[in-house]
Amino acid sequence: MKYDLLVVGGGPGGMMSARTAARDGLRVLLVEKNMEITRIRRYCSRNMRLGPGAFKTNKLPTDIEINRANLTFEMDKGHTVIRLTNQPEDAAIDYHGVLGPCFNATSFSPSGNSWGEEENSLAITSFVIDKETLAKDLLDEAVKAGCQVRAGTRCDDIEEQAGGIRAKLVSGAGEDTIEASRVIVADGAFSQLVEKLGFNEGRPAGAPQLKFLAFILDGISSPYPEPRHISFLMPSIHKGNINLSHWPPGRYQLSCSTSVTSQVNLVDVLQKIMTDSPFAQFFKNSRVEERQACNMELRPQVKDTARGNVICLGDNTAYAETAMKGALGLGYVAAKASKMALEGKDANQHHNNYWQHSYNSFSTQYRAWGKMVNPIHRTLGDGEIDTLYGWISKNHYHGMINDILVDNRSQFQAELPEISAKLLATGERPARPAVH
Repeated sequence: MKYDLLVVGGGPGGMMSARTAARDGLRVLLVEKNMEITRIRRYCSRNMRLGPGAFKTNKLPTDIEINRANLTFEMDKGHTVIRLTNQPEDAAIDYHGVLGPCFNATSFSPSGNSWGEEENSLAITSFVIDKETLAKDLLDEAVKAGCQVRAGTRCDDIEEQAGGIRAKLVSGAGEDTIEASRVIVADGAFSQLVEKLGFNEGRPAGAPQLKFLAFILDGISSPYPEPRHISFLMPSIHKGNINLSHWPPGRYQLSCSTSVTSQVNLVDVLQKIMTDSPFAQFFKNSRVEERQACNMELRPQVKDTARGNVICLGDNTAYAETAMKGALGLGYVAAKASKMALEGKDANQHHNNYWQHSYNSFSTQYRAWGKMVNPIHRTLGDGEIDTLYGWISKNHYHGMINDILVDNRSQFQAELPEISAKLLATGERPARPAVH
């Protein structure tokens, strides 16, 4: 049988594609290399941030039209409807797992100076979800809609041909070749299929890969009554942020990262933070239940991710900018584009237009903003970070730290001249766009 659509990869983006296309009446085959499709073995975010902000700034670029993927939650006891903003009602997902609110993300210096991103400590900045339950819910919806699923099956090769594609599948039962009119490649970072299909041609290598490590903890001793995402910064232990946040259901994760070329032992870093640092009080009664790790590429994104009969999406064409809510949006749009293609419409332009206007990294302005403040963890020492965080707290500033420093440049330079000289790059940042 020739399928209308082959979906490679059972992550959030791939599953969203498969279930949406199957609901639209397409003959869909989903293949996933892992036998347990909904089990997540590697470190992978469970955090769904609210709002349109990105990694380094909450400002919205004005040099291109941005219509970022975002989410809303319609909550009831034991059941939540996750809705994708700017998408039709059929993009909604029935979710039956934990939905844990995280309040006012807070950063700590070595001496305990702290500041929050929000002025109100009860402001919800994100929700933590059980990603395995989300995957199960999406898989159940896909199967119910008629999608065929092959677990423990990897796609080794894809060839475009007249009227569609031919794919080589490999499983414990041997090799198989199937044909489909279209394919969505959502196989994650380091994709060999994206490389073979030529999507990486002309794509810079980018910075060295990052390696991540997380300790999953049974609990913490937090000074806050409400759950928060907490970030520790102490360069004498680790020249990078150390993050502490919720991990469903009812646990916590302590994580950090470094370049794969670094000799830093991330296990030693996290153990020192827990036992021999000013932050050890958070972990006096904590037990490490498991460890999770992963590597991530830092390559610039692929501009046109839909060509011929192929759409690529997720971490195989961008670094984490898709995150989880972005992957869901891309999966939905890719499925709709696949249906459009079968109807003879210009599906690739539709998908590429969505991709290029939903993520800040396509904005020259946004990329310039990210370079206006030098990396704090690599630039300052412990004492300087204490001083900087104390200054932010004293002035009751809130928001992302790059925004705080640039928006208050004159005061920062006047009151902390040595630190500002190290951190502030040259040039002026565009004014905050008006909110309508």
